[in-house]
Amino acid sequence: MRGTSLWSLASSEGKRVCVYDVPVTYPAAPVNGIMISGMDAPRFNEKSIFPIGERRNIIDALPNFDISSSIDYRYLASRHPDPEGECIRQLRAHLEVEIDTIDYLMKRDDWDLLVAVFRSTDSFQHIFWDSAARMMAGAPAPGDERRAEAIFGVYERIDQALGGSWEEWLEARDLLIMSDHGFGELKSDICLNRFLAQAGLLTFLPRRSGGGAQQFITGKLRDRFPTTSRKRLKKVLGRDDSDRRWQIFVDSFVSDIDFSRTRIFSIAQFGCFYVNLKGRRPLGVIEGESQRRAVVAEARGALAGLVDPDDGKPVATRFYDREELYDGPLLDEMPDLVVELRDYSYQGIYKTSEELAQARIICGPPHQFGRLSFTGTHRREGILILSGPSVRRARLPAASMVDIAPTIANIMGLPAIPEWDGRVLAEALISGSAPGGTEGGGRRPDKMEEAAAAGSRQSTRGAGYSEEDEEEVRRRLQDLGYI
Repeated sequence: MRGTSLWSLASSEGKRVCVYDVPVTYPAAPVNGIMISGMDAPRFNEKSIFPIGERRNIIDALPNFDISSSIDYRYLASRHPDPEGECIRQLRAHLEVEIDTIDYLMKRDDWDLLVAVFRSTDSFQHIFWDSAARMMAGAPAPGDERRAEAIFGVYERIDQALGGSWEEWLEARDLLIMSDHGFGELKSDICLNRFLAQAGLLTFLPRRSGGGAQQFITGKLRDRFPTTSRKRLKKVLGRDDSDRRWQIFVDSFVSDIDFSRTRIFSIAQFGCFYVNLKGRRPLGVIEGESQRRAVVAEARGALAGLVDPDDGKPVATRFYDREELYDGPLLDEMPDLVVELRDYSYQGIYKTSEELAQARIICGPPHQFGRLSFTGTHRREGILILSGPSVRRARLPAASMVDIAPTIANIMGLPAIPEWDGRVLAEALISGSAPGGTEGGGRRPDKMEEAAAAGSRQSTRGAGYSEEDEEEVRRRLQDLGYI
């Protein structure tokens, strides 16, 4: 996390701040109030909360509190007699933890800024989206009612809290509700690196065989053990030294690629392609800007011809060079080409080993967790609702996630942050762009330095994960579909 966060800025201006469950906030940064880390925290440890002394208060007030739900989807799918019912029960229990935690934090102080995240909506929709879509279309399949109601029930429960126990606290305050994405059907996984290999842009290493007892124990038997037992097995089997763990983890995504004969490759799910540039990777083969651009152009042409055999339509519908999307000092670390996959309903497979195990390049939706496999995935358009004494009735013609921080800062009368992208959504505010806000407001260098220092401390305060921490975060991100 680099740069100045909204809560660091507010803290530097003497505002009372509470931040709960925001991703990429581990370890918790010093704020003028309370911060509880989000899903990248391995557990509720001393680095997951600031100040540390609040950890005991949370445990005493909320005995069931946890950073994340600890659902083991693979184990439920393979061993539980009612995997869907048990999954719904556990997800609902964590939703209540989220509501209870926000309720407790609301009443702790007269906060100037309270930021809280519900992750439950995301978890339910990833799994049960297909049933909700069929119910809304009036064509349900057997079992859809329970699955769809799981999604609808999450929104009803949050709405109940907003209009019930929280209503008095919110009455004289500005409220902003937003989602970082929408949702829709997950139509298919795609083996993007295998497609690049077919197009002559990438070469795989010869397939390795063997693996012996370790492969058998960690592969064939893993579905029969819950997470805690699998951790013990891994300790018995041994691990690589700590200095190499992170690099090995990252390289596992592309471990089957022969980089000495590869010009471009894909990492992650969302159409991000990286040229194998000399100086950027140890085995880079592309040299100079003209060669880089030529490889990007060739990849664009090949991907434009990728069609789904089920309907004969192109899968890649829009292409972006990195300069169209990104700027700033980290530009060279950004993907050279970003491809928008049709309707955002297709996604790449993270690991090359899993790509090579598929029978087809476009291989259908994932099914590793049976009825608990993902059927829904993210969409570009989300929601934004503003309400309160600073807000006037309006329908916004357009808004972006990067507009949220400038708009909140403006409402709070905080000074301008030139490094922030986005704009103040002045058309939604009674006062428009207030003096001292992020459009044309006066900058206070001393306070900016304080805010920047507080933001930078987030990445250094007890930084680093233990081996056990890394394993827990990897498991959680994999269960959530990020890995």
